Amino acid sequence: MRVWVFKINTRRGWEFDQYFRSRCRGPYKMGNDGWIRSASSLRYLREEVKRGDVFLCYETNRKRMVGLARAVSNGRDVDASSLVDFCPPREAVRLSNPLNRRPDLDHVWAFTPHRGRGTIQKIAADEFKFLQRRILSKNPSQKSSLERLWARA
Repeated sequence: MRVWVFKINTRRGWEFDQYFRSRCRGPYKMGNDGWIRSASSLRYLREEVKRGDVFLCYETNRKRMVGLARAVSNGRDVDASSLVDFCPPREAVRLSNPLNRRPDLDHVWAFTPHRGRGTIQKIAADEFKFLQRRILSKNPSQKSSLERLWARA
């Protein structure tokens, strides 16, 4: 199982709270080939994203990670109605206290400008261990929900 960042810019008319507040009971369709155009992001989705992977939900213009979700499908290629399906929102975790780019995410390569501008970015295992500690320290009341989500990470 892998961990990924799914980045969006809320100035483009969509924000992660639309997902977290949705009453959808089944898989939630995320992204399409018009929304995700980065060649590296499309390759990750097509070749590497698998069911059960964890996604960190990051809003680039607000520079904050607002929650976590699990993939309930493998990633797909272009021309699909969505490129990956997230778990139903009730199974995801919207952080009570989002992590800000500075100082919370400074040491995670995928959140730095050096990594590039792709929508989907990999998170290394050691970076995820660091993030787990940081997330729990800022959101101790959500510990059981978070541990349930990343139990397979």
